[in-house]
Amino acid sequence: MVMTRFPVRGGVKTRLEPALGADGAFELHSELARYCVHRMHATALSGLAELHVSADGGSAASVRRWLGHAVRVHPQFGADLGARLAYAARAALRDGAPAVVLVGSDTPDLGREQVSAALGLLASSDVVLGPATDGGYYLIAMNASVADRAVPALLELVTMPWGTSRVLDATLEAAAASGLSTALLEPLSDVDRPEDLTVWEQILAQEEQLRVQPRLSVVIPALNEAAEIASAVRGAHATGAIEVIVADGGSTDATVDIARKCGAMVVPSSRGRARQLNAGADHASGDVLIFLHADSRLPADALDHIGSALRGSGVVLGSFRFRAGDPARALDRLITSAGRLRQRVFKLPYGDMAPFLRHRDFDDLGGFLDVPVMEDYEFALRCKRLGLLRTAGADCVTSARAWHDHGLIRVTLVNARVIAGYRLGASFERLARWRAGILAPGPEKRPARM
Repeated sequence: MVMTRFPVRGGVKTRLEPALGADGAFELHSELARYCVHRMHATALSGLAELHVSADGGSAASVRRWLGHAVRVHPQFGADLGARLAYAARAALRDGAPAVVLVGSDTPDLGREQVSAALGLLASSDVVLGPATDGGYYLIAMNASVADRAVPALLELVTMPWGTSRVLDATLEAAAASGLSTALLEPLSDVDRPEDLTVWEQILAQEEQLRVQPRLSVVIPALNEAAEIASAVRGAHATGAIEVIVADGGSTDATVDIARKCGAMVVPSSRGRARQLNAGADHASGDVLIFLHADSRLPADALDHIGSALRGSGVVLGSFRFRAGDPARALDRLITSAGRLRQRVFKLPYGDMAPFLRHRDFDDLGGFLDVPVMEDYEFALRCKRLGLLRTAGADCVTSARAWHDHGLIRVTLVNARVIAGYRLGASFERLARWRAGILAPGPEKRPARM
């Protein structure tokens, strides 16, 4: 549950008005809350929790126009912050939730990592608090089993010094007096005071840098790709990426040695495309991640296209145009046309289109689902629920070997059947069996790329 206030000039972030003026405080609150709710929306899409917004002021429709139409909006009730928190906690738990996590809308570093940690700590603690550097807290979580004691003891205590630097200490003291066990998360900064503005300014500066010159990490999942990996790694380095990471699923050929000689960081992983992609992302340090098949090649000016795509308002996931093999070959031109038709019809990027996004969004979304097939499609669907998708104005060139081996019609029909099966609710295991059974590789063949 995200606690926020509908933006009204002169009525939000008033402690920042001496530094920013009423208009500046209004604009900061509007943008900061949107940013924080976006992160919590991504966290919810990871399957970790449901997202609800408790808003002080504004109609449900106006709050959705401000924060996004996907959010579920609830009004706030209560004379002070504690009473409003208490009402929100009881409302959430009344619907049968096993626990509730209440957060503010002004802590930009708060993401899935902290929410996940809070839920984990609730297994051994009654209440979890996220300390704010100003002496308050940015998060309070509690189990439903202790809410009858915790809500009145911690949120409705008449002596609680709301709005002061004593809130966290007073809450811990009240919990101890009520016999409630507590655990603490890492401290984070709210943006409430003029001295807190640097926290938000740093994030704005990072976002601007990302749009102008992204710090790009290229993640390549590989399994016995000795014939392709050198070209893939060198091409990725040529874009200006700060690192190329090969997530190896247990290759028995020279893939690992070749990748290292070409300057890639090799990350061992258990076999499986989703697991390998997640393992590579875990070791990435760039602000933007791009996921590249070993038989796909990025354009030399990929960085410019990535920055341009992510510059669009609300863009979450980008990709490149699909192009297969050699344009001088008629079959490859036909494969390209079919792939681009697929891209236009389904409006989703697949793995062979080199999807890219902010590292922060990837982490908050929880990465790729650990499934045997369709991990890229499922991830793209979640990204589409979070924001906009954008296709860059350049090609990612992918080997046409799968289509040459199995035939254009056969591969296209198999891909369409697997997508239709997924949309109709078939299990991932069944989809994997369909795909493996129809596109079973021969001695020198491998299944088509999804």
